[in-house]
Parts: sequence; C-alpha cells; structure tokens
Amino acid sequence: MAAQRSPKLEQAYRERLEEWSRLPLAWLEPGEYLHGVADVGLDRFVRRELPRRLRVEKPPLPAGAKAPAGRKRGCLMTVLLFPLLLLDLGHVVEDVAEALTEATVKGVRRMFHGRPFVGGWDSLAGRFVVAVRTGPTAHRRYRHTRALLAFTDRGVLLVDHDHGELLGRFRRAELGGTGIVRSRQPKRVDLCFADGSLVAVVADSAGAAQVLRALTQR
Repeated sequence: MAAQRSPKLEQAYRERLEEWSRLPLAWLEPGEYLHGVADVGLDRFVRRELPRRLRVEKPPLPAGAKAPAGRKRGCLMTVLLFPLLLLDLGHVVEDVAEALTEATVKGVRRMFHGRPFVGGWDSLAGRFVVAVRTGPTAHRRYRHTRALLAFTDRGVLLVDHDHGELLGRFRRAELGGTGIVRSRQPKRVDLCFADGSLVAVVADSAGAAQVLRALTQR
C-alpha cells in the first residue's frame, strides 16, 4: 500500500487544485457550468509517443521561449541503434525503439496490468490520448503525460496545467462512465467512451480517483 502524504503536502496539493480549477473558466461556453476538475496522467503503459501521422504542426515558440527538456532514451537502446543515428535517421530510431519496447518488456508487463488503451487511434479514447500526448504549444516532443479534466454540465474539457491552454473537448454523451475498480491499482481510473473504447488514467491519490469517478458519472 502506498504511503499517505503528510497533512502539509495534502494541503499544498489541494491549494494547487483550487488554482487549477480556475483555468478552464476561460473556455466555458455561455451558460455552461463547471462541476469540478481532476488532475490526471495517462497510465504508464499507454504508448509514450504519438505516431508521426497523428502529430499536428504547432506554431513556432515566441522569441526567447524555450521548450521543456524531454527525457532522453536509455543508453543501451542508443548503442543498439547507433548505426541509424549516423545516417541521421533519428525519427527511425524513435519508432524502432518504441516498437521494440512495446513488443517485449511492456507487452509482458501489460498482461498483468490490464489493458490501458482499447479502441485504436480513430476511437474516442484515441482522440483523448492524442490530445494529451500532443500537449500544449510549448511541448514539442508529443510525449506529454498530464492534463486537467474539467467536467461541466455539457462535456469534458482537457486543459493544460501551466497556462490553461485547451487541449481537447468531449461531449457528455461521448464519455460513458468508468470501468472496474482495481484494488491493486487504487489510483487508476478506466475512462469508458460511448463507442466502446477505453483509456486508463492515474489520479494523484486513491481519494482523487474516487472523486474522478464521481465527476465522470455525474
């Protein structure tokens, strides 16, 4: 069982969540009412990087602005694929590395974890993953992991934590509910969509996961 946070850390998180809850207000339509927000990340077994065909071109960053640094690939994978790097085929390195990981280590571990993404890229769950992985304008690597889910009386908005940029929007009818509660993964919530697709997200705590389920079913 995961250790409980100290009251001080819990209070700090609640204060951040209260600040985040103001970010979606700019995107509400006239007469739309905000029920609440949830801070979530994609499950660690959802494909980490978007396929290139699904990436949208982003506008250039303002002069002087810097994109957040991304995590580098492991040394072993870099050594194994070094010949491709010499040919200036960095994109091929990324695709091959991702495929190898998906087919081996992640594939075995996922069998015991439960499928985190069902329905494919053209499904509603696929739209959700694309929106989160694409991330805000400042994120340039298409490996973004987190989003605020803002639940309203009309739908669900995906909003960036830092500047409140809108990442995506779903109608209420498109999000059908949540899946089974997994006792060994208390922070996990399976978002189930109307077309039968599914994506697993992870909340900050087991309590936050319960709040997310309640907001989804409201």
